[in-house]
Amino acid sequence: MYSTIRPGKFWYDTNGKRIQAHGGSIIFAEGKFWWYGENKEGVTGRAFGTPCKDWHHGVKLYSSTDLYNWVDEGFALPESDDKDNPFYSERIMDRPHIIYNELTKKYVMWAKTVGSDFTKCKFSVCVGDDLHSFKFIKEFEPKPFHAGDFDLFKVGSKAYVVYENPHTEMVLHELTDDYTGVTDVYSSHLKLECPPFVREAPAYFERNGRRYVFTSGTTGYFPNRTILYDITDLHGEWVDLGDPCVDDVNHNTFHSQISSVFKHPFIADLYIALGDRWLTDLSVDMPDMDQVFLGMFSKDGRGLKMDHFDYINISDENTQEANYVWLPVDFSGKTPLLKWKSAWTIESPKK
Repeated sequence: MYSTIRPGKFWYDTNGKRIQAHGGSIIFAEGKFWWYGENKEGVTGRAFGTPCKDWHHGVKLYSSTDLYNWVDEGFALPESDDKDNPFYSERIMDRPHIIYNELTKKYVMWAKTVGSDFTKCKFSVCVGDDLHSFKFIKEFEPKPFHAGDFDLFKVGSKAYVVYENPHTEMVLHELTDDYTGVTDVYSSHLKLECPPFVREAPAYFERNGRRYVFTSGTTGYFPNRTILYDITDLHGEWVDLGDPCVDDVNHNTFHSQISSVFKHPFIADLYIALGDRWLTDLSVDMPDMDQVFLGMFSKDGRGLKMDHFDYINISDENTQEANYVWLPVDFSGKTPLLKWKSAWTIESPKK
């Protein structure tokens, strides 16, 4: 059995199988911790020569009493065998997030999905009476925007979705009372030039009346620098607090991308940034991926120009081999920080 969190190491469930809960989050309910995320088992990218046709195999669910050792609880939502369903394995499905609605007494799960024409990102919404079984109810565009990487959160009785309008900006949208859609109340933030500068993968947390969001640059599965924003004024100014990662020598969030932040319900001031180390085959002589993406998207010819063959050979994108990077958020300074730890314990996160 595990007795520490080991960022970047292989992590196995109590049956001895690799945990598959990528782009995931944790929720505490029924006296247990529940970890859910994308099941990438068998999603091998280009590792076997022929590109893998699958993007995911459903939303996996694991339970734990200590956050170290996880029991496979099956699927919160299995993949669909219907090609028109957004949870069909060959369609993109990213970053499932679950939120509980006290009014309806339902759990609501959102995921970023891509329409059957593979041209526009949308949100898919599922509802469940408990954490073990969700039913898909609809896929929609959050007009006037398109869906992107996102997080769900509540402030008091009101719920929000914060998401990337792909390659353009970050959007904060208020949810309907049943949490299955968006209202016409929204605000636009961080409207930046193009990838890699545009922010994605927002991960929200709140502490002592201040609200924050970790964000990633836009470089696909390739890791990049995190930027932290103070978003206490939700629809107002978002304050850039810089890179929170201390001594991150490669400036790539310790070779990971944060998907969510979990606040421990019983241990004071323990907030855990949950990250994925999506690519485990990157070489030391790989190009600067910020410059590669700038070369793809800049309108003035800046950046590194690279042909498609060279680009796809940087990584096989064998995401079934992805690992997890979980780090405690450090509040010892004026702003939240992330410091590398090769191993740490829930009871003593500063050790």
